[in-house]
Amino acid sequence: MAMLPLGAKADVDPNFYIYLCFGQSNMEGNATPEAQDKKDVDPRFQTLACVDFKNPQRTMGEWYTAYPPIVRDGTGLGVADYFGRTMVKNLPDDVRVGVIDVAIGGTKLEGFMQDKVGDYIASMNPKTEDWLIGYFAAYGNDPYQRLVDMAKIGQQSGVIKGILLHQGCSNCGDPKWPDMVKQIYDNLLADLNLKAEDVPLFAGELEYANMGGGCSSHNVQVNRLPEVIPTAHVVSAENLPGNGVDAWHFSAQGYRIFGQRYAKEVLALMGIEAEIDEPTPPATAFELDQPFASLDEIGTTP
Repeated sequence: MAMLPLGAKADVDPNFYIYLCFGQSNMEGNATPEAQDKKDVDPRFQTLACVDFKNPQRTMGEWYTAYPPIVRDGTGLGVADYFGRTMVKNLPDDVRVGVIDVAIGGTKLEGFMQDKVGDYIASMNPKTEDWLIGYFAAYGNDPYQRLVDMAKIGQQSGVIKGILLHQGCSNCGDPKWPDMVKQIYDNLLADLNLKAEDVPLFAGELEYANMGGGCSSHNVQVNRLPEVIPTAHVVSAENLPGNGVDAWHFSAQGYRIFGQRYAKEVLALMGIEAEIDEPTPPATAFELDQPFASLDEIGTTP
């Protein structure tokens, strides 16, 4: 259901909490939504279309109830979906939550830096990276500016309360990454006339190695963010299941729980303790000839 047309004027609702989201494929949404993801979305959770959609039909700059996909046509279930669902579940009935999500699978962080994005796009191979070139074209070849433009539309009806980030695989291990994040964060605050103390940053870790992740070493850089940005908070990816197909993406269950973890971190700053799901623990690996004192140590009938 559309809420406001592009550029429409409205009274700002202090109880409409808006969160800016950006990053690469895990923020974009990589998992195929399942039946449970396509129903019972509280209309208090809304998404601002940052591009025109064909399926479902959505118009850039308008608010909609946040059924997936919320980023672009062809994207799937991502971090933001269950972030918003968990937020409205734990907030008073008169509070709405909106997400403004600009994300590009496969992009380096340079794709959100206006002083670097032009050279970055120019460096792409049109034969092997035509898909990535197309993703950037959907945002006018300037995803940062699209995020700012959509955020300004959001500010006409609500209040920006935070920024969510998930990115790193394409910059895996780069020690300059935290400072690059700070540059983008500072630019967003300046361009949107926001104060850091009012708009904290929430950044998620990458898939852990024991869950199949291939870029888990980058979590060293993710966990450096609070040293560089005092208002930054890190959201753990510990035990979140991967999709079992590649080394970068979470399963649908992983995205649901990761989104809940982002919300739990945000809500904690409001003094709200949210109860969230936990991932199904991985099967315990036993060694050959490993001794046990009781069946309880095995956890099942041998």
